[in-house]
Amino acid sequence: MIRSLFLGELTSTRIQWTRTVILRRCFSTSKWQQRDEGPPQNKLRAIPFTQHIKAAETVFNDFHGNGFFSVCIRNTGPPEETFLPFWVVSAKAHIQLKQAQVGRNTIQHHFNPATKRMEQYYTTEWAWVPSPEQYTFTRQYSPESHVDLQVYGSYKYRRGLVNGIRQTHVASVQPFTADLMDRPNYNDMDEEIRNIQRRIDPFTIYPTTALRLARSYIQSNEEKEMDNILCNAYAADKTRLVDIKIKITDIHVSPVYYPAYVFTVNYLNRNLRTFVNGNNLSVNGMRAYNWRRAAACSALGMTALTMANGGIGWGGYSGSFWIGIVLPSLATAVMVMYYPLISLRVQDAIRQREVKSQLHDQKIWDAEWTEAYDSFESEQRYRAWHSEQQNHQKRRTGYSSTHSSTTGGDPKGYYAALNVPTSASKSDIQGAFRGLAMKYHPDRYTDPKDKKAAKEKFQVISNAYSVLRDSKLLCHSIMQQH
Repeated sequence: MIRSLFLGELTSTRIQWTRTVILRRCFSTSKWQQRDEGPPQNKLRAIPFTQHIKAAETVFNDFHGNGFFSVCIRNTGPPEETFLPFWVVSAKAHIQLKQAQVGRNTIQHHFNPATKRMEQYYTTEWAWVPSPEQYTFTRQYSPESHVDLQVYGSYKYRRGLVNGIRQTHVASVQPFTADLMDRPNYNDMDEEIRNIQRRIDPFTIYPTTALRLARSYIQSNEEKEMDNILCNAYAADKTRLVDIKIKITDIHVSPVYYPAYVFTVNYLNRNLRTFVNGNNLSVNGMRAYNWRRAAACSALGMTALTMANGGIGWGGYSGSFWIGIVLPSLATAVMVMYYPLISLRVQDAIRQREVKSQLHDQKIWDAEWTEAYDSFESEQRYRAWHSEQQNHQKRRTGYSSTHSSTTGGDPKGYYAALNVPTSASKSDIQGAFRGLAMKYHPDRYTDPKDKKAAKEKFQVISNAYSVLRDSKLLCHSIMQQH
């Protein structure tokens, strides 16, 4: 009995020692930080495992088993339990339009001397946007409303696959301590599941690299948003030569570890991995497809097409069979069979390009804008920004305090400016803005006095639409948190 107690204490001591060694390798104390080994330990946060391993296996089987062309892959072994590193970015973007052209598709008629007839053709009429400086906005970017601001912080796995476990709401974040490496006993499970040791994928991507990727996403997103705003405001079909000035401030980059069950399946001597979030069971991975079913469907389709056309016009029935049916079916089967491997090759090339691009980024792990992530503090920052934004919009639109105090349920008068109730949805607000923008656009008026009044009205409804749209995003984010 004494020997058993001694062995039990020795095993417990070994587990604790192993867990401590793993954490020391992945955390950066002052010594490790000098060796360029990752973000500082006091700023690390993590989302704990809250889902049972059997729930993850069920999600894995459903992910690969649903669909007519899916291959029902049965897991041949237990998954790895790994904490995957992510850089969570939040920032404030100040946007100002410098120039742009809007175009409307029109139908023109011209005389064709060859046919001696009037023929119609499609063309686009372009016009410069007047007073582009009126399109000035400030938008808060948070990882809850923009999942692309959650940047995978390692090169161990392919980013396109890992991105599927990102969360629309980063919740249950806590300091990364040794207790997170403990697993349930799973006494009723197989021994191979009980013996799983949780692992940590260390940070290998610098926060400067994550910030560069976040800036690229913000730039792309703002260009799309500006295109939509201009098309809605001018009832245009397309835009071009759009030049916007973006200034990014209030940057916060935080290291957070996400829990993940990593399933590995061998397929044609390559490992196909599937990632299941250990907190909310979101899943993504590389699928394999049933090439036999794909070939059979291709054969049926090509047979029907060949018979409808009376053959392929060469080789008679034999040529129609081999070239019109067998060859396309064989090509389809080969493409479907090797599609996962081709996709892995493409993603590997993308990963190599990302590794090379990081060489030009500043190699620092700790900066003044690198801080610990706290969802409550993040929400408070968002609320403070939104309050400041409303006050700023109020000053720009010139609403008086008397008007604000007498407008029930709409203290800023934004809903009244768009003629919508305070309970209006985002789609209602967008529809009202489009109608009013077309009605009060300055280009519709020729009289200078009417043009000036329309310009002021257009400015009011544009500001109201900008604020209400962001407020709807805020409400959606807060509802998800609660």
